[in-house]
Parts: sequence; C-alpha cells; structure tokens
Amino acid sequence: MKVRVIKTATAEEVDALIKKGKVSELPSIQQNWRFNFDKELKKLKNATGYLLVTEETPDVIEGCMIFQLIDKKEPYMAFVEVAPHNKKDAKIYDHVAGCLIAFAYQLSVTEGVGDYNSMLQFDVMEEKKEDEVKLMALYSTKYNAKRWGDTTMVIMDEDGEALVKKYLSK
Repeated sequence: MKVRVIKTATAEEVDALIKKGKVSELPSIQQNWRFNFDKELKKLKNATGYLLVTEETPDVIEGCMIFQLIDKKEPYMAFVEVAPHNKKDAKIYDHVAGCLIAFAYQLSVTEGVGDYNSMLQFDVMEEKKEDEVKLMALYSTKYNAKRWGDTTMVIMDEDGEALVKKYLSK
C-alpha cells in the first residue's frame, strides 16, 4: 500500500510503501531494534510481518509491524516499532508509526470476523509500569486507542477511520 511520511528536516511529504516482509527481511535486536521481528513472526500463528520503506530508499526499513489474526478472526497488532533512526529528536521520518497502525486497523476491517470486524487490539507491555502508562497515554492521544483491561488497548470504528483518513488517505 502506498502511503506518505514526513521528512522531518524539510517537513515535506515523501512517498512510502507498506509491504509484506519475508522473515529474512524483518529487523532484529542485532540491528538496534527493540524486537526480534524475524523470530517473533516465526512463533505466531496466522501472522504477517509488514515493512514501511520510502521510495527514495527502498532498502532502508523505516518501520515494522506484525499483524496477527488470533483464532482466524480477532485482529491483533502483535508488534509495532519505528526504526531506531526514526525515534526521538533525531528522527528522519515522522508518521511512520501512524501509517503502520492505521494500516493494521484497515486490516482489522478486511480480516476481522463477526464482532471483531473493525476492532484492532494490541497490548502495551513495558518493563517499567511508568513507561507503560506513558506509552498508553501516547496511543490514546495520538492514535485514538482506548484502554480495555490492564494492558490491552483497542482502536475501533470512527477512531480507526480517523486514523485511516489521516495516515492512509492521500
């Protein structure tokens, strides 16, 4: 799927692509990512890894996400992360996470079954509880996620459609 991200140095929109990633293409801790996407994908049933790359540098991964369909009906964003070079103040591209989360929500619309249609679930689990609280607050304010239980969050209906409109409809 074609998307657009923001080059932070110039504030210009840049063409990018979200594509399925093979296990061998997925990033890992050895490449300074927080997660071993390659190993995690192998462990999950009914899961697919997705990469976000720009058209300018298609060999450089800007973000990664694993989408899972639990019991072949419940959409679940198992992992999402922006590249190490897209974090904090030094980030090269903005809107990477937003594009991946909106894409995961869109997958929930097309692949979710029954009551799970248009309902993207994910968990926020950090080593420190205060980091977990901060991250959940970020997901709530920036991506319209609602808390559902202790660590689980959901994006549904109008909230998800707003993400699609903001990050995918260009």
